[in-house]
Amino acid sequence: MVSSFAVPILLIFLHLQNGFGFMTPPRPPNGKSHLSGWNSDGGGGLESSPTILVFPRWTCIDAIASEEAAILEGRQNGTNDGELEDVLCRDGGMINTNVSFLCRGGSADAILDGGKAAISRAATFWKSAFDNAISTVKSPFQGLFQSKTQKKEQELLQQLQTMPVKRVIVPNSTVLPVDVVRMAVKRSGLVGSPLRTDRVQEFAKHLKRWYVRKGYVLHSVTGATLKPETATAEITVEEPRVSRRPVDIVFCKEMVVDYDSGELMTFRQYREKKVKELQSSRESGTSRNRGFQRLDRQMEKKDLNTTLVATSGRTKASKIASALKLQPGQPFQWHENRWKKIATSGIFSKILRAGPERTNDGGVCLQVFVMEPPARHLEYGVGKSIWTNSWEGEVDFDWRNIFGGGESFGVLVRRGTKDSSPSVRLRYGDDKFGLEGGYDVELFTDFLGDTPKDVKGEGNTMEASEPEPRTGTDEDNLLHRRGATFRLRNPISPSLVSHSVGSASVERTSTTTGQHESIGSATLTLGPFRTLLPMDGRSSISTTITGGTRLQGISEAVSGTAQEEKSASNIFSASQFKPYSSASATARQVLPIYISSGTNDGRPITLAFQHSISTSTPNLPRHEAKAMGNAAQIRGASPNGPASSTVKGTTELRLPLTVPLLGDGSVVLFGDWFFVQREMGSKFYSKSSIGVGIRKPLQGLPFKYDISYSSDGKLKTMFGLGPDFDA
Repeated sequence: MVSSFAVPILLIFLHLQNGFGFMTPPRPPNGKSHLSGWNSDGGGGLESSPTILVFPRWTCIDAIASEEAAILEGRQNGTNDGELEDVLCRDGGMINTNVSFLCRGGSADAILDGGKAAISRAATFWKSAFDNAISTVKSPFQGLFQSKTQKKEQELLQQLQTMPVKRVIVPNSTVLPVDVVRMAVKRSGLVGSPLRTDRVQEFAKHLKRWYVRKGYVLHSVTGATLKPETATAEITVEEPRVSRRPVDIVFCKEMVVDYDSGELMTFRQYREKKVKELQSSRESGTSRNRGFQRLDRQMEKKDLNTTLVATSGRTKASKIASALKLQPGQPFQWHENRWKKIATSGIFSKILRAGPERTNDGGVCLQVFVMEPPARHLEYGVGKSIWTNSWEGEVDFDWRNIFGGGESFGVLVRRGTKDSSPSVRLRYGDDKFGLEGGYDVELFTDFLGDTPKDVKGEGNTMEASEPEPRTGTDEDNLLHRRGATFRLRNPISPSLVSHSVGSASVERTSTTTGQHESIGSATLTLGPFRTLLPMDGRSSISTTITGGTRLQGISEAVSGTAQEEKSASNIFSASQFKPYSSASATARQVLPIYISSGTNDGRPITLAFQHSISTSTPNLPRHEAKAMGNAAQIRGASPNGPASSTVKGTTELRLPLTVPLLGDGSVVLFGDWFFVQREMGSKFYSKSSIGVGIRKPLQGLPFKYDISYSSDGKLKTMFGLGPDFDA
C-alpha cells in the first residue's frame, strides 16, 4: 500500500540554472570592469590601469555545464531568457583556472595520440557490449531474486510515475506570494498531471522571473519532492539572507611601480624622483632619462606602470547598507536604481568591482572594491551677482564625506569690486547619495547694493518715467539680507515625481537708513524632467513655485518714546503682512545635427533652445523682483531692473572648431529675445539681439566671448565664464 511508506520518496532533485552556488552577481551601474563579469554602459572600469587584479568568484564547473545545457534546452523549446540575461549578465571570460596547457606539434605525437584514441574507443565499445549482454540475460530473472521491500518500492515508483499531482507547496520560501505560486502552477501545468522534469523546470522559470523582477537575483528553485500519501509536490527554494555585515568595502588606491627599484610610489613621489634625476643628469652633463627632457612635461598615469593596493577609506559600510535597504537576516534583495544613485553621487571616484560574497555566518554580503576622491576641495572663479548684476570673484571651500555617509560642509565667499561687504554662505548637508531624505542647511548674508539708479531701471526710459508709488522700506536703498534656508530633497515620493526639492527660508533685509523687513517663504521645485528625443536629442523641463509673506518692521531712527507708543497689536496687525507668490518654468532642447567633418573629432553641430517664463503677484520683495529682471537679461542689452513678469527665449547654433596649436573650441551663432513687465498692470516691453560667440576652455575654465547687436542699435561685447546650457 502507498500509505505504508511514511518517508516521502525523492522523485526529482533539480539544480536549476542561476542557482546560488554559481550565479552571476547583480549588475553595477558604473560599467564593465576588468575585475568583474558585469556589463553596463557607464564608466568606472580599469582601462587606465595596466595591472590587473584577480579576485575570487563563485564558480562551479559542473554547475556551469548544467546551466549551459539548460539554456540550450530552453532555446530549443523557444524560451526567451532575455529578461534574466538583462539582470544577471554572464561573462564566461572571467572564469579563472590554475591549469596550464602546453600544445606541441610533430608527427610522432600525432601518431601516438591517434593510437591512444583508437584503443580508448575500442575499450568503450566492448565494455558497452558486455554490459548490454549481461543486462539482457538478467532481465527475465530479475523479479525472482528481489526481496519484498524491493518489490514494493518498485511498485511504488511505477505508481508515482503516473500519479497526478493534487497540490503544490513551497514551504521554505519567505518572500513568494501565494498568488505568484498559484499562477506559476497554472502556467506550468503541474496540478492534474504526473510530476515531470519539464513541468518543474517551467514552474521554476516563472518563479525565477518574479524573483528577478523584484530584485531577489540570488534566489532560485533547487528541487522538487512528491509526497505519495497526499500527492503533494513540495518545491524547495534557496533564498539567501543578508549576513550580519551587509556590505564589505575594500578601499583601493593606484600607485606607480618604479621601473628601476620596483618600489611602489605615489604619483607625486614618482614625479619628484624623476625631476631630481633629470636635474642631476643636467648638472653632470649626461641625460639618461630621455622621457623627461623638460621639467614641465605633463606625466599621465595611463603612460606609467601602475597597480592597485589596499588602503583605508572614509565611507562607512553601514551607510551604504542602509541606502541599499540591506538588513541582516533579511532576504538579499538588489535595488538597482538605488545602487545607481550611490554610484553616481560622487562618493566614489571609481567602482572597480561590486558583487555578492558568501560569509562565514552562512549569509551573503555585498563586497565592493572602490577608490575614493579627495575629501577637501578649494575652487575659485568669477561670476555675476543676481542681486547687483555686477562681476564678483568667489572662493568656494568644500569638505565632503565628513562622517562617512556623503555629508558635506562648505564655505562660499563672494565680493565685487564695488561691494561694501562680501557675501558669505555657510552650508551643511547630507544628500543621502541622491536618494529620498537628503537635506542641507544654509546660513547666508548677501550684499544687495540697491541704488536709485537700479530701482529706476537703467537703460529703460519708458519705465523710468512712470510713477512709482512706494512706501515704507520700498523708499530706501537695500543694503543686505541675512537669513537661513532649509532644503529637503525628494519630499515627494520618487515613484510619483522623479526629482523634487522643497525649501523653507527665513530672512531679514536692511536698508541704508535702518529700515528692516522680515520675510518668510517656502519653495517647491519639480524637475528637471529629462526626455530623450529622436536622433540623440535631449529635452528637459523644470518648474518652481514660491509662496511667502513680508512683515515690515520699524525704523531704527525712530526714538524710543515713539517705539513705546507702537503697541504689539499695531506692529503685528494685518496691514503689516504682505503675502506674495511667484512661479517660473524653464524648457530646454538640444538637437545634435550630424555633419561629418575631419576637423572636429566627430563632434556634431548642435541646435539648442531655451525658453523660460516667470510671473509673480503684488508685494514681491524688491530684491526678488530685481533678481527676476537680471535673470531675464539678454546678451547685448542693458540691465532690466526689477520685474514682475518675464518671458525669455534663446536659440543657439553651436559649430565645433579645431584650430592647430590652439586645440578644440566652438563658434556659437545666437539670437536672444525677452518680454518684461516692470510692475503689475504696466505694459510689457521687449528687446532682442543677435550675435556670434567663441567658446574655448583654458586651464580647465570654460571661457566665453560674445559680440552682439541689439534691437536698439547698439553693438556690445561680453565676456563670461561657464559652460553653455544643456538639457
